[in-house]
Amino acid sequence: MLKRAIISGCGLILILLNVTDVKASIKSTTIEQLTVYTEVDLVAQKDHPMLVNGLKIVERSGLSHQVLSMPWNRAFKLAKSTNNSIIFPIYKTRQRADKFHWICPIAPSRSMYLFRLASRKDLHIPALKDINNKLVGVVKDSILHHYLAEQTDPIHFSLDATVYDSTNVNKLLKGRLDYVAQSEEQIVEFFEMNNLDPALIVKEMMIYEHSLFPMCAAINLNTSPQLIKTLNQAYQSVFAGNQFKPTPIKNGITVCH
Repeated sequence: MLKRAIISGCGLILILLNVTDVKASIKSTTIEQLTVYTEVDLVAQKDHPMLVNGLKIVERSGLSHQVLSMPWNRAFKLAKSTNNSIIFPIYKTRQRADKFHWICPIAPSRSMYLFRLASRKDLHIPALKDINNKLVGVVKDSILHHYLAEQTDPIHFSLDATVYDSTNVNKLLKGRLDYVAQSEEQIVEFFEMNNLDPALIVKEMMIYEHSLFPMCAAINLNTSPQLIKTLNQAYQSVFAGNQFKPTPIKNGITVCH
């Protein structure tokens, strides 16, 4: 009887172990949902190449995901604090390098310029150091926001930081800003979407050339290794060897001098 009890007990133990093994196997093959953060409007800018390319990677990965669009500074903060998340497009800089796992490049980088109203003949600066006492519109916490703050003396000029590029352009057109710091692609896209004459503004000067910072996707540091591996494999499958050289801009903005 004791022997039978021992055998029965062993049988029970074996059954419990088998059930536990099955549950562990299911858990090991379950991949967490990926959260995608972007500043690109999912409706108005659904064909934006940086959004399209980033989504190609995510979709090729086969991962379950949700895409959330919001102002840049909020998207950036959430991407840094949310496990199993990715943000794109994002420029890789020295200050950001150790804050994410990086997938680069995902699209052509862009040169950045200062734009002003064509009617503002009183404005002219040959270099950033000459931007004394001017009001420049930038997106809060963007690469341009930090770059300009580092390259110039904040005592002598002001940065008007908003959360949307379009807000800055509207302020410029209403004469509330001296300059807007943006890429020419962004400016042209805005003017085309709003049926505006690009002759209203001119390029004052280049802030930096496109090759300075690569255009990337950035993965949260606390993302699971398997998820990171899956995203990297998807990137290699879709874009391996692509250097993403900038394409010429049609109907671009006139240089003022």
